[in-house]
Amino acid sequence: MRSPEAVQFEPPKETSRLSNAEVAELPPDQLVAYLSELEEAGQLEDFLESAIKDESLKAQISYWEKWLSESQQEMFDTLIESKSEAYGEKSESLPLELEKKFSADELKLIFSNVKAIQLTFGCSKGCPFCGFDAIKGAREHIPYSQLRNMFEEYGDELSEGQPFLYWASEPSDYASKEGLEDRTYEDVHELAARHAGYDPSITSFNLTDEKWLEFMSKSGSTGNRRLSMFGLREKGVDALIERRAQAEVTDGASLEFFGEDMKHVKGMGLTAAERESTEDESTKDIPKAGIACIDGVLLTPRGLYNTVVVPISQEYPQGTIMIPIEKISSDDVQAGESLQYVMRRSVIEGRYSHAGAMHIKPDKQQGNFQEYTGKFPKTVFVNTADKKFYTSIDQDGTILESVEYNKNQINAALERAIDDPNGIMEPTTSDIQRKDMKAWAANIDLAKQNPTYDPKTETFSWRFWSRKKPGYAFMDVRLAYDQKTDAISGNIGRW
Repeated sequence: MRSPEAVQFEPPKETSRLSNAEVAELPPDQLVAYLSELEEAGQLEDFLESAIKDESLKAQISYWEKWLSESQQEMFDTLIESKSEAYGEKSESLPLELEKKFSADELKLIFSNVKAIQLTFGCSKGCPFCGFDAIKGAREHIPYSQLRNMFEEYGDELSEGQPFLYWASEPSDYASKEGLEDRTYEDVHELAARHAGYDPSITSFNLTDEKWLEFMSKSGSTGNRRLSMFGLREKGVDALIERRAQAEVTDGASLEFFGEDMKHVKGMGLTAAERESTEDESTKDIPKAGIACIDGVLLTPRGLYNTVVVPISQEYPQGTIMIPIEKISSDDVQAGESLQYVMRRSVIEGRYSHAGAMHIKPDKQQGNFQEYTGKFPKTVFVNTADKKFYTSIDQDGTILESVEYNKNQINAALERAIDDPNGIMEPTTSDIQRKDMKAWAANIDLAKQNPTYDPKTETFSWRFWSRKKPGYAFMDVRLAYDQKTDAISGNIGRW
């Protein structure tokens, strides 16, 4: 046996510490590697204690928590829980106490562009191939009182983006205590309907809760209500189809199923590298898509993020750029800048941005991945504190072009064009009809539509259909705004 003097212990290796800003820029695989180095050196807990004091870094690590090892997850969650218990729940606040970080005008801008609200952190289902890397187990939630405050105060703004109330989560998991009352997802859904005037779309994998299924198939709903049937056995599918048929007979309810006879698609999020390593050579060069379908703002129990849909890559394995919002600055957006950097100091315009379709093989059989169908350069609208910018980006997120979009100037040009007897309005059969159409046209918000921009002619162009309200004829809108002449041309007519 060796003497104690002969036993030598090597001190843990010191890991070169990165700044919080440097850590926040790491893609998830590099973030995990860095945290593992800190853990090996015995420095992880100190780092995480510091990280949770930095709201942006806390949000970034939280978003990729499924990528962490179980021991790292446990340490991170324990530290967050301890901090939450120490500070308690602020029932008079907005979610994340956003009122302490942003002004009233900034909050209006943020909530006008929120496209998704994740009510819980974690998901009871924990699907292994989840496209959003939902961590298994609902661990935290946004308190109902804070959601109520948000919808009551900013309902008009939230109505613009009509956010769905889930992301990396299962809607039916939501549970919040308010005094003696137990609040559920249905209560939050009602807040959206009452204060923001819309019926949020729902996608759920809760196929066994009868009360939940009854709510999902409730008649009178206008939002999409879908049950995910990915990977469900034939017997389970048949039972749900029979239940839907009975509901349609008894109360006219309608419930959409999707994913029948399909398996979860690998290759999104945590499984992206696995798919890439085993991929057939014939499909390697085909850009892959995730399941994200929005550009804009995401609110979760742990962070406020800007998000933009892009193809899946090592840097963006979910097919979306996800960046915590740190502030809203007045800095102009410049060509040559990284969109990722700009997203930290601005608000991305909320827009539907679906760009994926299941790949179909040459033999007409379904492939095992979603093909990215979007085009580059891609248009992204960026809001600063006092301006809006039209930008076009390449696949790496570099801003190729940035042009200020002067909403007030364009709206003024639209008003002039509407009032011009020889302007953009289609001739009508009566003065009353013309007055009605002009009143409708005056309320068109071109800033919420998707224009294209031609840098050679310095012209924004719009082409879309709209209508005043259900039951009215659709209006065909074809307009162009010339920046040089400050004038709008084109046509608005019935279709």
